[in-house]
Amino acid sequence: MGDLPDDFDCTVTNWEYIYGLCHEVSDQVKAADFEPDVVVALARGGWFAGRCSCDFLGLDDLTSLKMEHYVGTAEKGGEPKVRYPMPEGSVAGKDVLVIDDIADTGGSIERAYEYVTDRDADAVRTATLQLLGTSEFEPDFVGERLAEWTWIVYPWNFIEDMVDLVSGVMAKADGEAFEVDGIRRALSEFHGIDRIEMEIAQPDRMDEVLAEMERRGVVESTGDNAWRLAG
Repeated sequence: MGDLPDDFDCTVTNWEYIYGLCHEVSDQVKAADFEPDVVVALARGGWFAGRCSCDFLGLDDLTSLKMEHYVGTAEKGGEPKVRYPMPEGSVAGKDVLVIDDIADTGGSIERAYEYVTDRDADAVRTATLQLLGTSEFEPDFVGERLAEWTWIVYPWNFIEDMVDLVSGVMAKADGEAFEVDGIRRALSEFHGIDRIEMEIAQPDRMDEVLAEMERRGVVESTGDNAWRLAG
C-alpha cells in the first residue's frame, strides 16, 4: 500500500450520505452568490459530485479533467499530473467550479485549479465533498471536514477498494485460507472496518467482492466456503 503502514483506518460510505454532501456543497455555492457557467469534475472521484452539482445549481455544462495521484487503494503515485486534458476552449471566459470527492494532500485539486486558471477562465472556485486535515490546500467549498486521516471507500469505488483491501489483509493475516468471517475480522483488525458499519453502508456485498476477486484471478476457492490468494 505504497508509503502507508500495514494497518490504516478506512471508512465505508454509501450513496445517500455522499449525495447529502453534494447537496451541502451546492448550498454553499449558492450562499456565496457564485454562479458558475461550467463545472469541471476531476476524474474519476469527482464525477458523481460534478453531476449532482449541475443538477442542484441548474447547469448543463459539465466537463472533466483527469488528474493522476493515487494509483491504487491508498497508494500514492507521486506529484499530481494532468493525464487527460480538457477540450480546448472549454473554460475560456467562463466562471468555473472545480470539484473533487476529497482533498488528502490537496495537491490534485490545487493543480487542477492552476490548470483551469491558465486556460483563460474567468472566476475559478474549488470544492471537495470531504477535506482531510492533512490537506495543504483549502478549497472554497467543503461538504465535510475530517480531522483524522482515514481512507474513504466511496460507493463508486467500492469493489476496486475492497479487492485491494481484502487481498492485502489476506496476505498479512495468519493463515492460508479464510472464511468470510475471518476476512471480516482481518478488515477490522488492520483497517478498522467494523462488520456492522460495513453492512449498514454496503449491505450483503462481501460475497460479491469475493466472486469478483475470483473472476479477476486474485483469489481462489478452496471448496469449503473458504478462500485463499491465487498463485
